[in-house]
Amino acid sequence: MHIIERPIDDLVVVDACIEDYAALFTDERLHELSYRHFTTGEEALQRFDAALATLWMVNMRLPDMSGVSFLHLLRHRLRWRPVFLVGDVYSSEDEVSARAAGASAYLCKPVNAAWLQLCRHAVSRAANRKGRPHSLP
Repeated sequence: MHIIERPIDDLVVVDACIEDYAALFTDERLHELSYRHFTTGEEALQRFDAALATLWMVNMRLPDMSGVSFLHLLRHRLRWRPVFLVGDVYSSEDEVSARAAGASAYLCKPVNAAWLQLCRHAVSRAANRKGRPHSLP
């Protein structure tokens, strides 16, 4: 099956430190990206319709809950969307927890250009599995 990259239309970042994602928002390849930022899991769950997001990036340690707990709560509302759990520093225990919880991937700060490719591929794989039409950005 040939995979055509689907654009990331709507990114939701749940992290107390939005500055850590500045490289994503200033990358010229994402100039049409719409993103929302929430500092807590509860705020994201209460103030945003989960079905609208193409992709989620959620810190492993939110001020009000763990990223894994957030992922479980999100899955009750929305069966599947790419959700990347993000560590402030690499931890093998966090990576195992993230993968066991069903995260699309476990990433570690600092944010870099490779994240863009990981996100795009995750969205493309999801669209291909669901048989959705998708287009080039």
